[in-house]
Amino acid sequence: MKVRCIKLLNANGCEIESSPWLTLGRIYHVMAIRIEATGVRLYSIVTDYKEGDWPQMAGHRSECFEVVSTVVPSNWKAWIARDSAIGISPAAWQVNNFSDAFYDHAPGVFSIFSRERAIILNEDP
Repeated sequence: MKVRCIKLLNANGCEIESSPWLTLGRIYHVMAIRIEATGVRLYSIVTDYKEGDWPQMAGHRSECFEVVSTVVPSNWKAWIARDSAIGISPAAWQVNNFSDAFYDHAPGVFSIFSRERAIILNEDP
């Protein structure tokens, strides 16, 4: 699934003029989707970063984007969280503490992230 950034919003949903995370007009591959119990839809995007750096992945409100491709990656699996949020993401990222380990730059996590991200990118070039 790919989306194009059409507006910039902060975490509260207010429009902003610039963002260190997203670029207006740029197309991004969606790494995961989360729908909060409140109904807020978030697309997990690997945000602007330099190759070779540890990637930054963050959830951005779906209203920031227009969908340009509806290809659903083969590695996505649906899940339900204890807080009643629902989502879909690579099954390998759904193991306990994967997100924490990713953000902590734990050894071995980058290779799992990279493998699953490559599947997403290759299936919707």
